[in-house]
Amino acid sequence: MLFPVYAETILEETALFAALLRALPIGLGGISALIGGTLSDRFGRKPTILIGMTGAIVVGALFTTETPLFIWGVLCYEGIASGFKTAGGQTYLISVVPSNRLGLATALYFINMTVGSAVGSAIAGEVIDRINYSTFGIGAVVLAGVFFVGACFFLPRLARQHSSNSQRKQGGIWKSALNIAAYIDLTRCRNIQMLIGLRVFPTYYWGSVNLLMPILISRIAGVKATGYYGAMSLLFAFGCQLAVGRICDAIGHRRPALVANAIATLLAFGMAFFHDSLIALEVFGILGAGAAWGLSTTIPRFINEFTEPHEKGHGVGLTHLAWSTGFLLGYVASGFLINFSVHVPFIVAGIFLIFSTSITYKLFNDSI
Repeated sequence: MLFPVYAETILEETALFAALLRALPIGLGGISALIGGTLSDRFGRKPTILIGMTGAIVVGALFTTETPLFIWGVLCYEGIASGFKTAGGQTYLISVVPSNRLGLATALYFINMTVGSAVGSAIAGEVIDRINYSTFGIGAVVLAGVFFVGACFFLPRLARQHSSNSQRKQGGIWKSALNIAAYIDLTRCRNIQMLIGLRVFPTYYWGSVNLLMPILISRIAGVKATGYYGAMSLLFAFGCQLAVGRICDAIGHRRPALVANAIATLLAFGMAFFHDSLIALEVFGILGAGAAWGLSTTIPRFINEFTEPHEKGHGVGLTHLAWSTGFLLGYVASGFLINFSVHVPFIVAGIFLIFSTSITYKLFNDSI
């Protein structure tokens, strides 16, 4: 949340610089999710999660330096690790939870990120405002290390999914780590193609919001207000995730996905025309975070519906690559487009959301 502000105020760089700095690790995260999905299906969920958690340990070091090369290194490693964490974590979730309770379980899974980020944003704003960025960064590294040790000891290990020995042996571990053939087969499925669109288009909007909202609010009200905005938006998202999870278990996930997409579309255009008002920015931003995270709550159910038991990790890996692609495009394109006008990035994001709303409408009609 505060990295674009750090880049602008401490590194004295532009929004486009912050966007480009984030682009490579986001792309690496998408690619590593493909590898993580394969490893998760073949070698186990817990090892994949633990590899991913190491990225959370190092990312706090971003705020302790002004050296671009070191920042690049941290972001690249964190990006790669995040792909493993996503692939391992979501396949772990899908593997242990019955499908009729997966909506609520997904909400609870994502809540750990939204509530943790909300508390972290508020604390970060206070610590940075009262002390400095470096103190916050060191504290983040220590705290993430404690959670990693806890996961090593207390996270239960699951049995590996069975796959054919010939597949595992063909070409050795390194050749089969990515397992491109399995991903190509998945992408031939019409439902998976729509699911990829459902990840790319809304996440373009989310990437735009993640770059622009902290910068715009910080310019109007300062870094402390930006931290509290992050906290409020994510706490609201927590409530939306919980509600959407319960709704999914009660009536299915296609209708909530359609509603969340439609709401996010309206909010994107609202931000385009009221970007100079702090109250409007906060209201639209908070509601948009709820819609975006509510939509994300439906995704594991789509993956579970569209993939076989031995494909769950591959399904998560593929959709996370789509998520990373959309986030990267939104983050970088918005950093470029804001140089022309603040209206334009949000309008483009709204157009992308129109595409994703049409996909959810098609999926909803297919279920009737």
